[in-house]
Amino acid sequence: MFAITVSDVALLFLPAFVLSLGTLWLMGRHRPLVRRMQGESRPRDVAFLFRDGVLVDHDASSLSLPDAATEVSDWSRFCGWMGFRFGDLPQHHDDICAGQSIRLQAEDGATLALVHQGDSLRAVLHDTAPVDAAACHAAASERHDLLSRSLAAERAPTPIWIMDGAGSILWQNDSARAVPPAHVPHLTARPDFPPDVGDTSCARLRLAGESGDQDYVYDLHVTRTAMGCVHHAQDITRLVRAETLQREFVQTLSKTFADLTTGLVVFDRAKMLAVFNPALTDLTGLPPEFLSARPSLFGFFDALRDRLVMPEPKNYASWRSQITDMVKSAAGGLYHEVWTLPSGQTYRVTGRPHPDGAVAFLFEDISLEVSTTRRHRLQMDLRQSVIDRLEEGIAVLAQDGRLLFCNTAFAEMLGVDPDSSFAEMGLHDVIAACAARYPDPGLWPEVEDRIATRRLVATLHDRAVSPGQAGADLRVVPLGRGQSMLCLKDRAIAEADRVGLPLR
Repeated sequence: MFAITVSDVALLFLPAFVLSLGTLWLMGRHRPLVRRMQGESRPRDVAFLFRDGVLVDHDASSLSLPDAATEVSDWSRFCGWMGFRFGDLPQHHDDICAGQSIRLQAEDGATLALVHQGDSLRAVLHDTAPVDAAACHAAASERHDLLSRSLAAERAPTPIWIMDGAGSILWQNDSARAVPPAHVPHLTARPDFPPDVGDTSCARLRLAGESGDQDYVYDLHVTRTAMGCVHHAQDITRLVRAETLQREFVQTLSKTFADLTTGLVVFDRAKMLAVFNPALTDLTGLPPEFLSARPSLFGFFDALRDRLVMPEPKNYASWRSQITDMVKSAAGGLYHEVWTLPSGQTYRVTGRPHPDGAVAFLFEDISLEVSTTRRHRLQMDLRQSVIDRLEEGIAVLAQDGRLLFCNTAFAEMLGVDPDSSFAEMGLHDVIAACAARYPDPGLWPEVEDRIATRRLVATLHDRAVSPGQAGADLRVVPLGRGQSMLCLKDRAIAEADRVGLPLR
């Protein structure tokens, strides 16, 4: 047996004691680390504190709210950041009453608690992921943004191709897959003059249609990137066809307007001259160079005034106001005036509204029409004066028996005034007035019957005889087309004229 001394025991005890102390120290260090690791693995809630819509505090490790320039308050920015997961967020912080709490839950299990206490609104975000809730939400926001952009590009109505540097197609959207296959190589070809990185080039391509159809027209936009090119093609075939049809229609109208004797001028919505025809230059004397320069509406009418092609304004100070009122009336389709010019010519000017705020004016030379009307009116006035000078009363009846006109002698003889009566006099009224003035029961019913039944084929001569009166000579003359003329001559007046005695 070995003999163990006290010194040997001491040498063995000292290392064991040191090893025990080290083990205990490591165990003490390990427990906080385990607790810290376990704490970090648990979900950590994030709180946001608002006062009057202003974010005054938060404990998020990262916060990527939308740009402040696009929102009116921090609460609006917060709602924009949270809205895609929690769609029922109040639009204004005051929508939550004091003491009220709201709990919103997202489809992925995350919750957002809103509590209004005093003048503060506290929002607590809880997420099931073992990370910071704000960071988890930021990652979800990025995923949502990428998904929205991808969906927007995939469903875009215009074809999109993403090309690599070698010209191969890396990706295309649904609209690109619907493009005729024969057109794809032309729309995805590398441009002859590629743009610089970050720039975009534009070109218009006309490609043949399939099976003899009309050509297709595309506007192609190519954007250069560091990895290749992005091609955007827009099918504008219908637009080009519509523009062609409109241009042909305008040309047809222009040819039609060129043959009109009526002057035409059209001003667009900006009140600049857009269209005019040759007749306008003939009527107004404005040179084609002036009209082709597309003057403004005020400049056009100023030129007319300078050339005395419109009535001289009574008040130059209100000249612009008069033109403005004219344009407003024309825009409502109500402007219609006759201009009597110092040269003796007469123009009829009509304003008409056109679509999209445009307005058109028509100028017609009605000088001949006005002079003819005036001459006709003078002739009619002269004839009426001659008839009024006759002593014989004359009345003309229409086909339906209406009294067309009578002379002064007829009105005075029977004591009637057709011009001052609201109701028109008819055959029966005229015969009744004749019978009242010259009673003759056997004559007047026969005259009325012949005129009414159109049995008057020749001039009827007769005499109205009344007891105690001289009576009157009667003539009923057919004028054709069912019209007739009734003539009365008072025998007392005739006898006085024959003997030359004055009447009392």
